[in-house]
Amino acid sequence: MKKGGAYLLVLPAFLFTVFVMVYPLGRNLLNSLHKVTMMRDFGWIGLANYSAVVNDPLFWLALKNSLSYSVIGTVVSMAVGLFMAMLLNQRIGRLTSVFKFIYMIPWVVSPVVAGFAWKWLLNDQFGMVNHLLVRLGVISSGILWLGQAQTALLSVMIARVWQFFPFAMIMFYAALQNIPQEQYEAAEVDGAGSSAKFTHITMPHLKSVAVVLLLLGLIWSFNDFNMVYIMTRGGPIHSSMVLPVLVREYSFVLYDLGKGSALSVIIFAVLLTLSAVYLYLLGKREPI
Repeated sequence: MKKGGAYLLVLPAFLFTVFVMVYPLGRNLLNSLHKVTMMRDFGWIGLANYSAVVNDPLFWLALKNSLSYSVIGTVVSMAVGLFMAMLLNQRIGRLTSVFKFIYMIPWVVSPVVAGFAWKWLLNDQFGMVNHLLVRLGVISSGILWLGQAQTALLSVMIARVWQFFPFAMIMFYAALQNIPQEQYEAAEVDGAGSSAKFTHITMPHLKSVAVVLLLLGLIWSFNDFNMVYIMTRGGPIHSSMVLPVLVREYSFVLYDLGKGSALSVIIFAVLLTLSAVYLYLLGKREPI
């Protein structure tokens, strides 16, 4: 009776999970094996949708952009986060809490709000970035940050770094706080300089945190739709097209739900692999 009561308590959560996650995933996989439009299902076509996706040059462009956006954006975010964490770790008294609060603001801002804010900041006519650069004499006229192929993806990447670095900062800061000060004192007695202490003491303690941050950053960035879509919609001329935005392009612009589903399954497989690696590392005995 007690066991039955326990199952009854878990049942609502189980049904909710099935409805929200399991059914959509199953339906999406089924759609990827059918020719499906917004109007009807034309039947089973096997792996034809997957073949169409991988033979589309736009897929490879979006894949390249997604990898660049994920890898470069995550690594730069981690570098900025580490730098800021080390500044906060310099024992600046009560100001530490103030700076932590200020630096965490980008992380708590909604990606939608952040996307619109950066779109306004980078506007070529009245954006604050161009206005500041012109006033400083760096440029003579406004740059089309989001309107030209050379700078569109870079601009979105900068916005992504701005939003992700606070999370990296707070993770690195927590790890720095756990490093025993005795190790630094012993290194100073042995005549070690700042670079030697950073290389042989700080970095080994941060390695496991850095790996987890790298994986989380790759997972979140590779699946990021909001920032790219709001700022550039994958343009101009598909120069900032990434895979999640391409799913929308296939499904709701070209009305090919089968092809869009196939691409989303590919994205899911990549994310599942990264998540499995993350969970494996998280389950290791070495503290993270």
